[in-house]
Amino acid sequence: MARTTVIGMAALSLTAGCGWIGGSTPAPNPTDVAVYDPTGGPGGFAALLAGVLDRVDGCVVVRGDGIDMATDREYVPVFPRGAHWNGDVLVVGGTKYRLGEHAEFGGGELSEQSASAMADVPAACVGRPMWLVSGQ
Repeated sequence: MARTTVIGMAALSLTAGCGWIGGSTPAPNPTDVAVYDPTGGPGGFAALLAGVLDRVDGCVVVRGDGIDMATDREYVPVFPRGAHWNGDVLVVGGTKYRLGEHAEFGGGELSEQSASAMADVPAACVGRPMWLVSGQ
């Protein structure tokens, strides 16, 4: 009987430990970053968005740096779901980005109509030009 109790307790401990596995519940979407659910594998649009990662009025954008894109241009990068903030670092597909630094994202322009149909776009980002960041 004692042996059965010990085995039962060990099994209960193991199954209880498996009930909460980190990563099984997705992190909530950041409120200043547009995201979408990618389908298929990596790939998609092949153009390049390059500029300075910034936050404007509560919306994360890539602003022209005068080198890769005119300084008066900005796009809202629409990232694959899972993009999140870790302190002051934006993590996208395992790559880390900081506000104020140069950033490059493969992808292509996304119409506002397409963005509203396929992406979660923060209210502060609505009406701005969108850039669909290819799955990473």
